[in-house]
Amino acid sequence: MRAVDILLPTCNRLESLIFTLSGVATQDFTDFRLIVADQSDEPARNSTVVQTLLRVIEARGARIEWHHRPSLWGIAEQRDYLLRRSDAPAVLFLDDDVLMEAGVLGRLLRILNEQQCGFVGAFPNGASYRLDVRPEQQIVEFWEGRVQSEVVSPGTREWERWNLHRASNLLHVSMRLAPGEFRLYKVAWLASCVLYDREKLVEVGGFSFWPRLPRFHSGEEVLVQNLIMRRWGGCGVMPSQTWYSEVPSTVLNEAGTVDGHALDLLPEMLHRYAAPAAKP
Repeated sequence: MRAVDILLPTCNRLESLIFTLSGVATQDFTDFRLIVADQSDEPARNSTVVQTLLRVIEARGARIEWHHRPSLWGIAEQRDYLLRRSDAPAVLFLDDDVLMEAGVLGRLLRILNEQQCGFVGAFPNGASYRLDVRPEQQIVEFWEGRVQSEVVSPGTREWERWNLHRASNLLHVSMRLAPGEFRLYKVAWLASCVLYDREKLVEVGGFSFWPRLPRFHSGEEVLVQNLIMRRWGGCGVMPSQTWYSEVPSTVLNEAGTVDGHALDLLPEMLHRYAAPAAKP
């Protein structure tokens, strides 16, 4: 069994997928299995460049499992499909528009093991916003000591932590740190590059709620992270050393929106999965 399973859903974003696989191929930490769920019309593995990157990943010691499957039920079902195929102690949900710098995977795993929390994320920076400085959105709460469980409910002051992940706010705050310094900070939720303790993720039901959602939806990771934080805590790391490709999303409907948000299921999920001492 590998230390980490990288779970990568992709759909019709070949150039961006190549961007992402390039980061996977150059990780310093290589004790992982890459599991891809590809819902592209033309299988991405038919690309010569993708084939070469997969060979590089294997040559550096990792394993690969590739699944091409129809696109029918949305991103939460994709995540559920991938999670059900994993067995590593830690699982990295990596979106197909994220480039990881070389040390990201190993750092996330060290933090998860040291903190014994539910998840740690490296939220990607949008490079096109690197000159767009927004001081009013750069409020950060660092973890001092170990990461602890906490209740972060929508509409509260803590929920506004999400603003740190807009534009390049995280990048700008990270630039205040000393060279080589990394800090853990409090989050409302993270996306795109998040390492979970697989057992803890499964204990809150994983993404098994997907049949309750419309085809075009969002918020599936927001929901599971909210449940996890109430029991074991979660955090982000800065600098994240991850970057968005900034290509259009493939999880939206024809109008460019979604038809439902997974967080609507939070009251029901709290009843089923929250620890007895937790309060909504």
